[in-house]
Amino acid sequence: MRLNLILFLVTIIFALATINSEHQYRRNYSKLDMEKKKTMELKDEQTKLQLEVSDKSGTERIENIAKNKLKMYVPNNKEKNFLNNKYD
Repeated sequence: MRLNLILFLVTIIFALATINSEHQYRRNYSKLDMEKKKTMELKDEQTKLQLEVSDKSGTERIENIAKNKLKMYVPNNKEKNFLNNKYD
């Protein structure tokens, strides 16, 4: 009788331990899933930012080459000549 009570209590303890470990597993898996989603969102944002930086750097690079190497500048109103189209 005493042995049955001890085995019953041990079985209850192991059952509670199993339930606790399952709960911890599911909670950790849920956290992992949320972190994976955050990682994907951050990677998407990083890609967008890299594209934005490359676009800006390309424009700046062209502008620097035009100003420094080719000695180009934006003409003022006196330097602008407009041509009339004969066929209009």
